[in-house]
Amino acid sequence: MANHKQVRLVLQTLQKTMLAADHWSDTGISTKALASQQPFCLDTMNFSQWLQFVFISRMQILIDAEQVLPRLAKGQGLEPMASEFYKSTDGDRAIMLLIRQLDDLLQD
Repeated sequence: MANHKQVRLVLQTLQKTMLAADHWSDTGISTKALASQQPFCLDTMNFSQWLQFVFISRMQILIDAEQVLPRLAKGQGLEPMASEFYKSTDGDRAIMLLIRQLDDLLQD
């Protein structure tokens, strides 16, 4: 089972890495975009926006409330989707490393 402190640390590092790689937004996102019913909100935002405004924010709420964190089935996780978006720069590779760490922490 994932340790809340470990996940929090990886999420904080992910946020800093996304910011340094210019994949972090200083502005918010619309309520309409957040209401998407598509996986990863693909119809209303890019993957970095989904990480920032959906995944990281929801995970932080769970961690702060000391709730059970989601479990990912072995071999599944964020990496396949992230690998489609983060491909070219050193910053992208650093983000992918952190995504893999999150997947490992949250997998069964």
